[in-house]
Amino acid sequence: MGILERAAQKAQAAELYDELREGVAVHFNGGEIEAAGSEAIRARALRVIAGGKLGFASTAGGSDEALVASALAAAVHGDPAPFKFSASQDGKAVPVLDPQVSAISVEELIAWGEEAVRAIRAEFPELVVNASLGRGTSDVTVRTTAGSERREKRSYLSMSLEVEQVRAGDIWAVYAGRSVRRKADLDRAALLEEVVRYLRWGRAIATPPAGTPPILFLPTGLPVLLLPLMVGFSGMSVFLGTSPLKGRVGEAAFDPRFSLTDVGTLPFGPRSRTFDDEGLSTGELSLVEDGVVQGFFYDLRAAALAEAEPTGNGMKGGPMGGGGFRVPPGPASRNIIVSRGAGSLDDLIHEMKNGLIVEGVLGLGQGNVQSGAFSNNVGVGFAVKNGKVVGRVKDTMIAGNAYEVLKDGIRAIGGTADWVFGGLHVPPVLAQGVSVVVR
Repeated sequence: MGILERAAQKAQAAELYDELREGVAVHFNGGEIEAAGSEAIRARALRVIAGGKLGFASTAGGSDEALVASALAAAVHGDPAPFKFSASQDGKAVPVLDPQVSAISVEELIAWGEEAVRAIRAEFPELVVNASLGRGTSDVTVRTTAGSERREKRSYLSMSLEVEQVRAGDIWAVYAGRSVRRKADLDRAALLEEVVRYLRWGRAIATPPAGTPPILFLPTGLPVLLLPLMVGFSGMSVFLGTSPLKGRVGEAAFDPRFSLTDVGTLPFGPRSRTFDDEGLSTGELSLVEDGVVQGFFYDLRAAALAEAEPTGNGMKGGPMGGGGFRVPPGPASRNIIVSRGAGSLDDLIHEMKNGLIVEGVLGLGQGNVQSGAFSNNVGVGFAVKNGKVVGRVKDTMIAGNAYEVLKDGIRAIGGTADWVFGGLHVPPVLAQGVSVVVR
């Protein structure tokens, strides 16, 4: 007897998420190979509706009986379930599997890592270089007692570089990474160039500007402004009334140069898929067009509560995709595409004249995310004087409100974009209206 059949004996409905993840990984620590080999995990997550309440449990090796019992026990104290699990079977297949990824050997990954380590050490021999590379496939099946059975095999390929400088009173680290589904999309040269650029910019320590100087958010820094939006566009936040965007569809809530699209069907996109983690077909959803709010994304539960249609955004891991199979699905984005503007990174730096470049922050999500407020220490940032980068900054904090900055504070949007945080395709944005505090 299978898991769904066991669950159906005591529950009104059930949904099983089954994932087999297989691949190889290589890790370098201090420029030397620390680990290399294969990895595999069989993950299962079960949701049940019992007594009108929702229960959830997961396992990576436990018995079928224990998984069903845990989900049923969770339902006793679970939230009401005003929805039905998917009965969907249809959906146009999205390209998410690249056979060339599975053909990459451990030796090839090692060679890529060694190449990057050598290139960085050639210019910065005193720094500690760490690297991680991995590739594999994820075979996902979603089945429900309503008759739905969706299955898809997806490839993944990732590479990240971290370079550390440790001196008395001065600890600094630069990180860059990419996660793709197609081998041709992993631009190792661009990844290395990004790391080297930041290391060169950071050779000297500069005095950060204080007050409200122009801020250039690089693609890796832009999630400071985007995370509140990912929460605000969630159908659950709209239903609960915590989203500042509730009731504002059709309103110009953002700069007219700003457009935001959530795409689940982008060929080989990092978070593309034929169906979401609830078994519903994905699609393309306009959230903001030319500054005007277009709509929100929903999973099954949020859609039922809000009396809206689900949008195929039932995703495990929340707004930024963390947590994996061990968390239940909720309303979250697939691939987020921010509209590009014009001009290169150098053009934006020249335009800002004097200001601060934010590459990344510490503690993403600090502040009142629901309202759009943020307050973060700058992890990696650089001072700009007279249109030139003069060095990295220390002991610097930024604060502001994402909605206000994206409505009235955009000065320019760059003409190029990068994939960051796994599923955000975003350009650099030059903004004003952000406070900078120097300790």
